[in-house]
Amino acid sequence: MDSFPDIEIAEYKVFDESNNNDDNVLNISYGVDENYLDGVGVSIASVLLNNNIPLAFHIICDSYSPCFLNNVERLAVQYHIKISLYLIKVESLEILPQTKVWSRAMYFRLFAFDYLSGKINTLLYLDADVVCKGSLQDLLRLDLSEKIAAVVKDVDSIQNRVNERLEAFNLQGDYFNSGVVFVNLKLWKENTLTEKAFLLLAGKEADSFKYPDQDVLNILLQNKVVYLPRPYNTIYTIKSELKDKTHKKYTNIINDDTILIHYTGLPNPGMPGQIILQLFIIKMHA
Repeated sequence: MDSFPDIEIAEYKVFDESNNNDDNVLNISYGVDENYLDGVGVSIASVLLNNNIPLAFHIICDSYSPCFLNNVERLAVQYHIKISLYLIKVESLEILPQTKVWSRAMYFRLFAFDYLSGKINTLLYLDADVVCKGSLQDLLRLDLSEKIAAVVKDVDSIQNRVNERLEAFNLQGDYFNSGVVFVNLKLWKENTLTEKAFLLLAGKEADSFKYPDQDVLNILLQNKVVYLPRPYNTIYTIKSELKDKTHKKYTNIINDDTILIHYTGLPNPGMPGQIILQLFIIKMHA
């Protein structure tokens, strides 16, 4: 593959109820397929409940339901924010690897970084299973002038085995989790990183990518990131929560300093039970 896939992406609908100067806004993005939109809604609501700073949201998806559109419009009106929806056509992504756990929607963030670089300077990307419980204000003051992204290192169970899969790249100790990534879009574009990512994904090393998009981001951004502290991506498995009959052990991981909780191991976010669980989690950890 000589270039990244020919993907159509276009602004689909914008709900703009804000009065913010675009230069002083924290832009937050999600890239999902339609099954994960409810999770995105919960994540956005959690950000709004815990922040009193200028915010704008960008959602890239392959389809939108009328119900989701109505809910997004209500959020925009209630919180006086701008929410932009983008529609992506993904037929040509079939050439790229996927896993039993993650669909090819995991690549949407790469297109988001490329497409939105013409609109905004920085972008906070969040996975749909990330819930906010603290202030994101400090990210507006973060100096990314000489780095491409700000990230959080992955947990030890992942970190300690990285070189078994990606020995050629020597990432162990610096491997980050891609569920929370704050990106300098100008430098991303200047370094043609979307194109380079898809060349890697279609290359001979692709079979060694257990977490395709995350592995590729780590390879491309090696020595080009700022590391944020754990509170910005506090990884907690739902399996741990469900096994804990006391529902108190989470306090060993999630505390008053936690800003973003990344609930890994969630069932399909399109399942009603998962949404109820996420809402319960927001209330319990708020």
